Amino acid sequence: MPLADKIRMFLRWLKGAPDLKEITLQLEVFTRKLDYQRKRLENEARKCREKARKYRIEGNEEASRMYAEHFLRYRKWALGIDAFRLRIDGLLVKLRQAQSVSEVESALRGIRAAVVGLKEAINVPDIAEMVEDIDKQMREIEIAQDITETGMERLTVSTEVTSDEINKVLAEIDQEIGVEAGIVLPEPSKKIKELEKDIKKLKEEL
Repeated sequence: MPLADKIRMFLRWLKGAPDLKEITLQLEVFTRKLDYQRKRLENEARKCREKARKYRIEGNEEASRMYAEHFLRYRKWALGIDAFRLRIDGLLVKLRQAQSVSEVESALRGIRAAVVGLKEAINVPDIAEMVEDIDKQMREIEIAQDITETGMERLTVSTEVTSDEINKVLAEIDQEIGVEAGIVLPEPSKKIKELEKDIKKLKEEL
């Protein structure tokens, strides 16, 4: 799009669309809410790890594994939210300092991409409505609608939890319990090797 057309579009937007300062203020409030959600999720993660540890001590493998999985998921959600919050914060600084149409475009494009990425990556009910509200406001900005099509490097955050990650958390908990009890528990790999040796020995005796 020619620069003259961009300037005309930008001027129309300034006259008819929400004030840029108002949008900036709303986004600042949005990032503070994201930070609150991060803290809440980190708190939930801690609670889940404590429960995983409790059930590990009681010998309840299924329950300890379940809470270890939830601990990892909450922690990844918290880290993911904070990654997007930091991205938006950085872009807000650029938006406040923008001196030209192209600079405004670049900042808005980045913010729009970050909001969309957050909505796609972090599936947490408590923030879904909040993200959708900001996303709607960004869509209402005519210039943002136009420049979104040009694309922007998407921030990707993985919130999947693997069996290996769960096993690692449980192994860490086992080590903590062992230290507190005055014993050193073997790593899971050593436990498996010892079990294999016992099974082999039993087969040889039969």
